[in-house]
Amino acid sequence: MAAFEAEVRRTTHGVAHIRAEDWGGLGFGQGYACACDHLPVIADQIVKVRSERSRFWGVGPDDANVASDFGYLALGLAARAPALRDAQPSHIRDLVAGYVAGYNRRVAEASADPELLPEWCRDAEWVRPIDELDLYAYLGDIALLGSGRNLAGLIGRAVAPGPEGPAAPSPPSAFGAPNAASNGWAVGGDVSASGGGMVLANPHFPWYGEARFWECHLTIPGELDVYGVCLLGAPGVQIGFNEGLAWTHTFSCGFRFTVQRLDLTPGDPTSYRFGDERRACTGEHHSIRARSADGSIETLDRTLWRSHHGPMLNLPLVGWGLEVGFSYRDANIDNDAVLRQFLGMCQATDMDAFQRVFHEVKGLPWVNTLATDSTGRIWYTDASATPRLGEAAQDRFAIRVKEDPIAALLYANRVALLDGSNPDDEWLDHPEARSAGIEPPGALPAMERRDVFVNANDSHWLPHPTETIEGHSVLGGFERTARSFRTRQNLLRAAGLAARGKVTVDDLLEAVFDNRCLSADLLVDDVVARLRAVADPDLDRAAEVLAAWDGRAGLDSIGVALWREILIGFAPSAWLGAGPLFSEGFDPSRPLETPAGLAAAPGKGPDPVIAAVRGALAALSEAGVAIDAPLRQVQWADRGGQRIPVPGGFEAEGMLNVLAPVGALPAASLEPGPPLIAPIPGRERTGLAAGGYQVTYGASFIMAVEMLPDGPSGVGLLAYGQSSDPRSPHHRDGTDMYAAQQCRPLLFRDTDIDADPNLSCLVVSG
Repeated sequence: MAAFEAEVRRTTHGVAHIRAEDWGGLGFGQGYACACDHLPVIADQIVKVRSERSRFWGVGPDDANVASDFGYLALGLAARAPALRDAQPSHIRDLVAGYVAGYNRRVAEASADPELLPEWCRDAEWVRPIDELDLYAYLGDIALLGSGRNLAGLIGRAVAPGPEGPAAPSPPSAFGAPNAASNGWAVGGDVSASGGGMVLANPHFPWYGEARFWECHLTIPGELDVYGVCLLGAPGVQIGFNEGLAWTHTFSCGFRFTVQRLDLTPGDPTSYRFGDERRACTGEHHSIRARSADGSIETLDRTLWRSHHGPMLNLPLVGWGLEVGFSYRDANIDNDAVLRQFLGMCQATDMDAFQRVFHEVKGLPWVNTLATDSTGRIWYTDASATPRLGEAAQDRFAIRVKEDPIAALLYANRVALLDGSNPDDEWLDHPEARSAGIEPPGALPAMERRDVFVNANDSHWLPHPTETIEGHSVLGGFERTARSFRTRQNLLRAAGLAARGKVTVDDLLEAVFDNRCLSADLLVDDVVARLRAVADPDLDRAAEVLAAWDGRAGLDSIGVALWREILIGFAPSAWLGAGPLFSEGFDPSRPLETPAGLAAAPGKGPDPVIAAVRGALAALSEAGVAIDAPLRQVQWADRGGQRIPVPGGFEAEGMLNVLAPVGALPAASLEPGPPLIAPIPGRERTGLAAGGYQVTYGASFIMAVEMLPDGPSGVGLLAYGQSSDPRSPHHRDGTDMYAAQQCRPLLFRDTDIDADPNLSCLVVSG
């Protein structure tokens, strides 16, 4: 008899419905089916956490692979894997064991038939069987998606200054800001048409690399029945619904780690002041193997250092100097409860049980959560792992961000800087917290209602159009601060629907797919008037195009590219307060209405608005993009070498449907994406290149689900498709549907699954 067995049914767009009699069988089916769609992407991540990229790929540009390999040795994910495995309850250990076995079955099939793999990795030595500890190391890496994994290149380059002085600072490319975007709504029974709750999931994630979602339906009769998406290589479901609940996540703007600035001892850069004492860093010797240009393998050695806070860093621009050094501490480095957290959520079938998971397991790593149940209750929380600081330390942090240039620069890149030489800036312990130094569940933001909640990656302060959550740590995100255009648009749309009542799933989808830009509603008419007041044919033409624009980023919208490039002529700070763009600053008593009004033209000097328009016209001309071209001619996704025109816009436009050439969640994958066109100089923030915008980031899994008395009813799509293999029909079918702004039913009942016209069935065992 096989140790593991599962039934894998595939429906339209390759969605995998996996059923097994036990947890091991379920993991086997999920691991096998996900590997059928994404084997090399997952295999590459295992190579990464095993610190073997240099062995297979060489040192990489700017020694990136060497830095990654040493950085992961210092993070110690592989070394922590046995303890992570031992901390799991038996059913999760069975699930992971089955997942690994299912993955390895696909590896064996690909070994026997290399044509099963995409060309870029065919016959690759690194596509090989893994063991459970490999997967546990990668699960530890997923827990660090909002923290340490983004610092691996800085850790791996943190060589102590020697007789010849400090090492060169890390290149800017070595650090990717651990930030991402998403929209999430929970609509309660008091305003829904059915009286049941609804959830809108609209996470914005990369379209390439490892941080993609995979759509699946997991069933163990009597124990688990959940539909949704998981990150590649992660057992279970992270966003989805079951018989009684639906939930989604958005990336939290809070801090999952802190960087500590250290006052170094004169003449000894591996020791530092801590209060009135001196402490020594601890050095640890590491070795990796690296492939040379001639194919030979050599051993590289490096000593990396740790303060009592954690690993030392070599920061871009500032490095590790003779007087000041930098270390970091991570709230998720010892988080062994991530799988228990998400699987507990999957198994909860009412709101009380769902909330207990957060308070008892305490394993949420880096996201906000919005949830509803069939009774119409809705709940919002940012229960992510958050460092715990005293009040004085929080006050110093807020002042530091305003007054310290390095702290401000790091904060702009989603990094919180503390004084690592001041004991009063230490993380504080709490007996009810999951781990030392982080906040307990009771100190984290949460609210329950029956009308509407929204989060679009701003802080917990305003999850509702009129109700606030206040009094929480600054490391959970600043309160009483301006909301982004996108957050304001989400809240305004939700407020309008809640006031109208009888909200339906179609209303939720329309909020995404109508592509309405809040920034246009706020500013376009005044900008047009400003342009017409200047005697200039080019400005007259720009005014004509903007006046005729429908204020949307739909495929047939004309003028959106011009508006996008105008807005990018202003710093992001200008979008949030009074200054060169807005005349009225942010007012926390009117957060949805402010900032507002176009700033008046200055009495002396150039007009920033006119300068931004001229810059936009010049950039579009250089890119060969006509200012009156419809979006379908200048914005596309590359799927299998074919361009598919797609709607959607940039963050600054203030729309729900984000889709852009640039994103805020760095990928750590060596999977080759389609050839990218370099942006023209000065337009890196929009990604404007020759011909327009090739999107690589944004809308991913779109789900609108309603909890009815007889169970869930949902529709959705996976915008980049279910497979990373360009030869697969499921590499672009989701994109075609996204471009048409159409969703399909999310099949949850056996009768619906069995009736699907594209149904295929396979029983796998091993």
